[in-house]
Parts: sequence; C-alpha cells; structure tokens
Amino acid sequence: MLPTDLHQPIRVLLAQYPELRSLLEERGIHCSECFIAERETLLGVATMHHIDLQALLRDWDARRTAETSH
Repeated sequence: MLPTDLHQPIRVLLAQYPELRSLLEERGIHCSECFIAERETLLGVATMHHIDLQALLRDWDARRTAETSH
C-alpha cells in the first residue's frame, strides 16, 4: 500500500521509503542529491522529469508489495 500523503516533500518520502529512491534512480532521477527535494512533491518531480506519475505509482506499489512478501 502506498503512503496516503503524497503531498509531502520528496526528501521526506525518500527517507521513509528507500525503495522509492532506487525506483527514481533507475529512471535517472537523483532527488536525494538535489536541493529542491526539500520542497518538491512527487507530483512535481514526475512533472519536472516528464515521468508518468500513475506508472511510477504502480511500479512503486509493485515493488513495495514484492519486498513485503519476501
């Protein structure tokens, strides 16, 4: 299950959900190194990097589900 508050800054989400960091890095997005991560949301990151947010959320949910089933 994905977090319900996706309006948090991306840095907060990355700290709470390390699998999100690797998912973004696989797409060439390195939010953990960017100063904008303090205030940008996941929607903002997806928009800025031309990523389909719904596809990203599906991939994230699938990864979280796979990791919790191990």
